[in-house]
Amino acid sequence: MIKRILSHSAIYGLAPFIPQIAGVFVLPIITKYLTDVDFGIAGTIAAYTGAISVFSTLGMNIVLTTTFYKSKCQYKWLWRQIYGFLQYWMILFAILQGVLLYFIIPQEAQENRWNIIILANFSTVFFGATSLMGTLHYRLLLKPTPIAVRSVIAGLITVLSNLIFVAHFKMGYMGWYVSSFIAGCFMNLSYWWVVNKTWKLSPIYNFKWKTIKKYLGISLPTVPHYYSSYLLNSSNRFVMDRFGVPMGSIGNYNLAAQFGGYFEMFVGAITAAINPMTMEQIRDNKEDIAQKMIFFMSIIIISATFLFSLWSKEIFIFLIRNEELQRMYPLAIILVMAYNYRPMYAASGNMFIYHEKTKGLLKISFAAGIMAFISYIIIIPIWGIYGAAIINYVFLQYMGYSGFFMKEYKEKTKVSYPYLKVLGITLILTIAVFFCVEFSWLVKIIISLIFMSVLFLIFRSLKIDNKGKMIF
Repeated sequence: MIKRILSHSAIYGLAPFIPQIAGVFVLPIITKYLTDVDFGIAGTIAAYTGAISVFSTLGMNIVLTTTFYKSKCQYKWLWRQIYGFLQYWMILFAILQGVLLYFIIPQEAQENRWNIIILANFSTVFFGATSLMGTLHYRLLLKPTPIAVRSVIAGLITVLSNLIFVAHFKMGYMGWYVSSFIAGCFMNLSYWWVVNKTWKLSPIYNFKWKTIKKYLGISLPTVPHYYSSYLLNSSNRFVMDRFGVPMGSIGNYNLAAQFGGYFEMFVGAITAAINPMTMEQIRDNKEDIAQKMIFFMSIIIISATFLFSLWSKEIFIFLIRNEELQRMYPLAIILVMAYNYRPMYAASGNMFIYHEKTKGLLKISFAAGIMAFISYIIIIPIWGIYGAAIINYVFLQYMGYSGFFMKEYKEKTKVSYPYLKVLGITLILTIAVFFCVEFSWLVKIIISLIFMSVLFLIFRSLKIDNKGKMIF
């Protein structure tokens, strides 16, 4: 089991991380040609487009997943109808996104307004639905390698393009958009043949509206669930812009959030590897095995976030060639440590998804997003970007742990998680690393070795009683 998790996580996570690592190491090159305003422009535009990006699939990925597991004999027919519907929808979505971009692009980027609109929409309109079908089908078939290969190539294209357009041609923030466009076209187009020809999942454009309406009834309640990611992680930059926070300060936050984004991708890769396996165990009434997978996931994520945070000061000095941006490592610590919520969120969230209790997800994720957004409005004018980071941390933890208190979860689960202990450990480590980050490198090496040894002993001493309760 653990070998399977590690192999799939390595393919989903480490393979796409190869270009990300390359991207990190070119930061010393490209940051010489970027300013905090460049980061601010990119972050502000992303904050607004993120507000509607969740509507690009209308939550249909949930329907595609559940029909794959529950309708083995006819899922392809259902997928083809959803595919056809999404092809039409993507055109309308691109129009909506283009109108939004026209009005919200910051004054500092007005001269490139139409270029940004075209670069942001072209790939999504023509190949967005195809990419969704291909990625999800490979994942559900437990074949991560084709996804990883595409991710590596697209990532390397992005890194090379950034060097060309940002460093060589000195295009600033526009270099990012051109690079993303080139890589996105490759990534999305690469799925066309396998989806339409190999798997014979070509879209049915004359789909049955009755079928689509039925599945929209399941998928649409999940849209607020996915929208919570925007409300938690990106809406703070929207609030900053509305309250007149300087573009440079938004840029500082955006750089720190970029490192948070690396860990979001890393954690997402592990989740992508484990979720199909845990779904299988839930289906086969083997939740105790799923529980062990979740705990192993927790060990990996806690280790990665803590060790990065411990050495973040040195990492920023090494990678960032801008003294003001180098001082943002405490902000990155908060944003990175926040992602320790994810394993416990997967533990409860998978039960909601498998049993199609999608409305119950609103009580967890969307509530967290709404409360975070309201808190941003209150706190950012007072505490600025650090207030935004703290709010992000608090409500990600809420989203991770509140599901265990929900009636829908308690009625379905057969195992018990030590979620309060895990939350306590996360909070203690977050506070501790704020002090430890300023220690000398020798002390940090000792702390790192002790930390890894303790986690190893905890994992070795893990026991599960006959009631399915996990015991430390």
